Amino acid sequence: MKDYMSAGKSAEQERVIKRSRFIGRTYLISSEEEIPLSLEDSRKRYPGATHYCYGAVVGADGLIRRFSDDGEPGGTAGMPILQVLMRKELRNTLVVVVRYFGGIKLGAGGLIRAYSGTASDAIRKAGTVKVAYSSRGVLTIDYRLLGSVENFLRREGISIQEVQYGKEVQMQILTRQDWDSVASRLTDLCRGNVRIRRAEGT
Repeated sequence: MKDYMSAGKSAEQERVIKRSRFIGRTYLISSEEEIPLSLEDSRKRYPGATHYCYGAVVGADGLIRRFSDDGEPGGTAGMPILQVLMRKELRNTLVVVVRYFGGIKLGAGGLIRAYSGTASDAIRKAGTVKVAYSSRGVLTIDYRLLGSVENFLRREGISIQEVQYGKEVQMQILTRQDWDSVASRLTDLCRGNVRIRRAEGT
């Protein structure tokens, strides 16, 4: 799998433009299914906002691109955020920009500058990293541990490639981090109730 650039971490940055608050937050994601989860996180962090707009690029090849204007005029919010991600050639990265309307309309040009500028600020604060996958393996866990393990993997930027649901859950993962360190932390998280197998040659 080829290397790619991604946001370095989750980060947020705020701008105030004509009394409207724009808050940009970056998320590290590895699948489209994580987009609504990240949006829900933003709604909980910033309740009662007027708009929750986003742009996302998923996959090492960058072929999956998603965005939403969430009620702003078409093309003035989600697409400008997405264009920032594409311009910086970032992958597996989502940026949500939350707006609290301040009572003064900005116009189409003003909105585009506000959303793209806030997205750029958030990415600048998060930094960027080169992702080079080095280790592949399979985790086997009980269903009751699924949520906490998924949260750990997402937080650490570890890619979930495939999930199989049987009597137990099997998750195939890819990571650029030291495998022994990842395995140790997962074992601690699951209090030993996890089987971890590293793939040959990785």
